Amino acid sequence: MQYIFNVKEGIHEYIKLGRRYSFPPPPVKRCHNPKCNKIVHFRKHGFYERYFYSSKFKGRIVIRRYICPLCKHTISYIPHFCLPGFINALEHIFDYTYNSFHRENSINSVIRQLNQKHNIQFSRQILYYYRKKFIKNIAAIQNGLRQMIQGVKLPDETLKDTEKARNVLAIVTKEYPDIHLFSQKYYQATTKTFLATTK
Repeated sequence: MQYIFNVKEGIHEYIKLGRRYSFPPPPVKRCHNPKCNKIVHFRKHGFYERYFYSSKFKGRIVIRRYICPLCKHTISYIPHFCLPGFINALEHIFDYTYNSFHRENSINSVIRQLNQKHNIQFSRQILYYYRKKFIKNIAAIQNGLRQMIQGVKLPDETLKDTEKARNVLAIVTKEYPDIHLFSQKYYQATTKTFLATTK
């Protein structure tokens, strides 16, 4: 299980401090292992590294891990600029996905413009992958938004999924100008990321 926490000092300070960063203290919460399911005081359980790719940093970053003292189930605390399960920065994933639905230009043109803006190299294949996952998850994303925004007006069910995706992205940017906050709130509400594989 992963939890997203806010890094107020920013990515550069997080990377600079590494294991010396002031991570959240071991939480007291219910263990997500169904065989345990008890409220416990988790303990520190070392670190692991994961790859992160953005305009600000490209390389491995440290992730703090905690363990349930009863069943040894582990949880990780992921910094808010990451999207669990993806190496690309959350802000880039969302920016590229949003623009691929809202710009009149071709996908290749969107890629070129955003690569220049962010000074990174996103491929057409990776953007198609994100678009496809967003469209595939559109029903789950709308359910998440219902939990997060009281009385939210979602796209008409008769629309095609591509048009629904465009409308949902517009809702997200209006309600959550900071995409990191949307990501955190969505994860808290659903225990998944908005690009998580759904059944």
